[in-house]
Amino acid sequence: MYNLLVVDDEEIAIRGIVEGIDWSTLPIANIYTAIDAEEAQALLIEHTIHIMLSDIDMPNLSGIDLLEWVNEHSPSSVTIFLTGHADFKYAQQAVQLDCFDYLLKPIDHQALKACVKEALNKVIDLEQLAKIKDTYSLFYEQWSKQRPILIERFWHDVLHYRLSAAPQQLDAALQTYALPLKSDSLLRIVLISIEQWREEWSARDEEIMTYGIKNAAEELVLHGEHGHIVQDGGGIIYVLFYESLEHELQSASIIAERCKTFINQCKDMLHCSLSCYIGEPAQTRQLREAVQSLLTMERSNVSHTCAILLEQEHAHEQETNVPHAAPFSDWSLLLESGKQTELAQRIDEWFDQMQQLKVDYTYMASFYYGYMNMLFQWLNKKSVQMTDVFKHREWEAGENILKSLPRMRTWTQQLSLQITEYANRNGKDVSQVVDKVQRYMEEHLGEEFSREQVADAVYLNPAYLSRLFRRETGYSLTDYLVRLRIAKARIELEKTNNRVSDVASNVGYGNFSHFSKLFKKTTGLTPQEYRKKFQNV
Repeated sequence: MYNLLVVDDEEIAIRGIVEGIDWSTLPIANIYTAIDAEEAQALLIEHTIHIMLSDIDMPNLSGIDLLEWVNEHSPSSVTIFLTGHADFKYAQQAVQLDCFDYLLKPIDHQALKACVKEALNKVIDLEQLAKIKDTYSLFYEQWSKQRPILIERFWHDVLHYRLSAAPQQLDAALQTYALPLKSDSLLRIVLISIEQWREEWSARDEEIMTYGIKNAAEELVLHGEHGHIVQDGGGIIYVLFYESLEHELQSASIIAERCKTFINQCKDMLHCSLSCYIGEPAQTRQLREAVQSLLTMERSNVSHTCAILLEQEHAHEQETNVPHAAPFSDWSLLLESGKQTELAQRIDEWFDQMQQLKVDYTYMASFYYGYMNMLFQWLNKKSVQMTDVFKHREWEAGENILKSLPRMRTWTQQLSLQITEYANRNGKDVSQVVDKVQRYMEEHLGEEFSREQVADAVYLNPAYLSRLFRRETGYSLTDYLVRLRIAKARIELEKTNNRVSDVASNVGYGNFSHFSKLFKKTTGLTPQEYRKKFQNV
């Protein structure tokens, strides 16, 4: 239902409209009246007025003045002018102010009623248009919020061949996501490779920290320019710089400076080592090829860490000297005689040479298979099973080892150490490293814990030990230590009356608040609640 307002400075004219017309056949709920523009304004503020019938020639403010006010304060109201003056100037002003109709007095009541009916149709149309606009605004707001996610998914689809890179299809998709690009527009891509975390993170922690790196890349590398950040899993993040009519593609030298700051801040603040690979400009439809070129660079880089590598310079570096094959026959003799110190020295010398020659991924893979062939031959000659020496399949070099010369050095030294120790024991079973670590942790439970210290105790690289321990026990070193400490604390709380702060200190926690939080997280109870429950105090 709708509201009607009649404005006229003559009461008889108002009564004629209100009482002389049968409004019951129209969906009009209320009819309001006003004898001047000021009273009409008050009603318009107080009520929702859908249609206004107004005289033009009134004292103080005219109907034209009133319509100007209505257009500003009640724009959804539809106005019909009734006037006794056939003045062209009035009619012109009424049209300019978007008046619905301009009727001359006296007017036939049926004609006026028909005009009001038409005005109601306009009101209904305006309401429907307003609903459409509200719905559009709602969806547009939601689309705007989701647009960064949708754009990232779009680039994933392009990279993984789920979307055609043919110009016609690609241009249509770019337009759909309101990206300022065409299939032949230029991009510059920076590949960010997370090489190593400096802390023992859980999978969830790594996911959170990677999100932090992605945000840092947006702030420090993209630096407010046209483009997007795309995270593609496996520790790979892409920064896409867009070229447009208003913005030129950023130079590699400026991006390299930003990457330098970015790498240093990630090292200090986010506890990780990463490198940036800066590509040459490429057309949008060539995105896949450009990314593959950077991935090849990243895969081949086994000599540099926390580095900035440019695709243009990488092409020249491929002409460097070809390194010689590793002297496996010499190493095998040292292995046979159990000369671990000399073997370790020879391995280090060879890796130093490889660092200078900047060997690539292909060479590293070749070294891996050559080295493993040497070990298999030695074990076969001794009639020893591989698993007798390497109980935890330490010979399985993952992708991270093959991509890093320092990690390959550590892995090679570790396997050499294990096999020479086996040789020196004349075939005796290799001691259980994890058992030693667990005993060490139990014996030093109340002391400050250091991953490096326990690694030294079992003669292993700290990172390698962490992976080995997690693979065998299912826990990180830190999580396992927490379990041991909380288990001992529970026994003390159950069987002694020692102060809770002393119990915390006895199991290695100097900070009582931290101990209490860990205890509740593990048991669901605070130390005090736990003691009360089990001692029935």
